[in-house]
Order: sequence, then C-alpha cells, then structure tokens
Amino acid sequence: MKTVLLFAIFILSTHLVYSQSTDSLYAVTYTVGPLWDMTKGPNEQPYFKEHSARLGQLRKDGVIKAGARFGEKGLIVITATSLIAAKEIIVADVAVINKLFNAEVEKLNIFYDGCLERPK
Repeated sequence: MKTVLLFAIFILSTHLVYSQSTDSLYAVTYTVGPLWDMTKGPNEQPYFKEHSARLGQLRKDGVIKAGARFGEKGLIVITATSLIAAKEIIVADVAVINKLFNAEVEKLNIFYDGCLERPK
C-alpha cells in the first residue's frame, strides 16, 4: 500500500512540476500609443532604440519565436509560463511604460503547425 501511495504522490508531483514549468505561446500586438509623434520616423521616437534593443535581447534569449508587421500593427509571438508572466515581460518595456506603444497580450492556440520564413 505504501508503494502505491508513494507512486501516486510521485506521479502527481511530476505532473504539477511539469504543468507549472511548461511554456505556452502568447501573441503580442503593438499599436502606436499617445507618445508617438506622427511627424517623426521610428528611429526619431523616444524610447524606440531601447524598445528595439529589448526585443533583440528577448529574441536572443529564445523568448520571441516570431515577429511581423501587418497594417498599422506589430506582432510578436513569445513563450511564457502564464498569461501573467507574458504580460510582465511586455509591460517591462520602457516604450510601453511611457506609452510610445500600446501592447495587447493574448494566449495563442496553434491549430496548424508550420514554420514561418520570409519569402525568398
């Protein structure tokens, strides 16, 4: 009986640890915020260089899985352990803090596996 109980505890604890540490994907949509000056280019905007450097570091760290622009929006796909953790990553960006960009974070559910690459 002790063996069965210990085995059940082991299985349950393994499941809990795995479910807490598994990353999920989140879509982050960026739009320009109230600080954005429409008379200036991106590199002339305050906090833009810091924003770009932060995204570069997140990509290097493996947090950003993909990124694109569409219409007037920007999109990145990130990994995080929860929606709260994903939002914490994004709201730490000085460009979001200072409202150069608005950012929305939502859980991304993949229904068609594939690979994104730039057209050649």
